[in-house]
Amino acid sequence: MNQTFQQLVINELLRDRTPRTCTDIEAAVISNTGFTPVRNRTSGALNAIGKKPQFNIVIGRTGFKNTYFLSDEPKESPAPDVVKPVRETVKNLSEISAEFERNLWAVRQGRGQA
Repeated sequence: MNQTFQQLVINELLRDRTPRTCTDIEAAVISNTGFTPVRNRTSGALNAIGKKPQFNIVIGRTGFKNTYFLSDEPKESPAPDVVKPVRETVKNLSEISAEFERNLWAVRQGRGQA
């Protein structure tokens, strides 16, 4: 069965939950499967995996490199904000006419024609 590179990274993260850099994870995937990914593909795969609700990727630091590992705790999912769409008020013909008259009067007054 062919697996995507994301699935290979997920399997590796599930197999060993110690914090590791992208290079370490990539080396483990290569040694376990023989699949050689394109450059920088591991960090992209980790970012994509981290966005999935069922996986909680924890990012740490070792020196100047990020370390990644899969947490046992589920990802905190914030409650969705229920935002009602703002309904624009629709002006009727009389309101439009009254606003036009006010604006016209203000323009004439500014020109000294009122």
